[in-house]
Amino acid sequence: MHNNFIKHFIVGLIIFSNLSFGKEFNELFTIYEPIENSSSIESSINSSFNNLIFRVSGSNSPSNIWKIINSGSSRKDFITSYSIKNYDGNSFLEVKFNQDKVISKFKELSIPIISHSRPVIFFLIEVESGSETSYFISQESNTAFDNIFINTLDRLSKQRGIFLELPIFDLEDQRILSDSNILSSPKEYLISKYDFDNLLDIKLINLGFNEWSFSGDINAAISSGSYKTDIETIFLEHLESIISAALKDLVIDTTNVFVTKIHVRGINSYEDYKISKDKLLKLIAISDLEILSFKNNTIEYKATIMGDMNSLQRDVQNNSFFDINNLNKSEALNLVYLK
Repeated sequence: MHNNFIKHFIVGLIIFSNLSFGKEFNELFTIYEPIENSSSIESSINSSFNNLIFRVSGSNSPSNIWKIINSGSSRKDFITSYSIKNYDGNSFLEVKFNQDKVISKFKELSIPIISHSRPVIFFLIEVESGSETSYFISQESNTAFDNIFINTLDRLSKQRGIFLELPIFDLEDQRILSDSNILSSPKEYLISKYDFDNLLDIKLINLGFNEWSFSGDINAAISSGSYKTDIETIFLEHLESIISAALKDLVIDTTNVFVTKIHVRGINSYEDYKISKDKLLKLIAISDLEILSFKNNTIEYKATIMGDMNSLQRDVQNNSFFDINNLNKSEALNLVYLK
């Protein structure tokens, strides 16, 4: 099923950071676009490019796409490779874009950009249907009703490049949640198990025939024969506003460029140097590195940075290859390379 592929896709993108905020969206420049047959490759490529610009810029304004096209570049100029993949009977065009070329074009056209470091929004969605004991929707839920939420989260997570997560219940969780004598506050128990930037706490209650009510972080009443569509619309609209707010403070101003020093400790071989430098240059905030010195297993770089020091630190903090040692008075960034 399409839904199963998206679940596996999202899980495959996650690289957990050592901190309690943010994760690195590792395949930021890879788009999986549904495709019906080989004759629709061209349109799927166009669509994948549009989705990439949406994901990387954080804005769904078509003006960014037309700025790029009108600058003399074609969509295919930014593609590294593409191929058709089949998952659970569904076909997808996997399109990999060249990060350096995309970033360079964003800088040339002064289009703001959002890096690999993306926030985590955790969802506690409690359902009280009236026909059974209230429950929390989990990633493993498979009812048609629960899939309204799961599919919406999966789709927007993929489109926007942001982590929208539901709880995952193991056998111990199921036992504890079902035993009211053990657990007085299931919400506190679930919240304590996860790291996230934002929590969305929602309760959906069935008030009667075709009547439902949202409470918590969403407040709305529904009375309609098409209540499932109404529930999805209300949830989607709120989710879009939450995502836009979460990404707003992460935008890197590509017109703001400055130079700073970066010290990387823990370089014990040429292989360490090569890998660590490649990982640094993968950070969107860093556009150029020049070696100034190498002594005592520490490399000193002169680095050209887009945005500001906060965006650089955020990128590094949510990267699994470096730890920030400290910022000294001269504003040099001191890192430890993690093997």
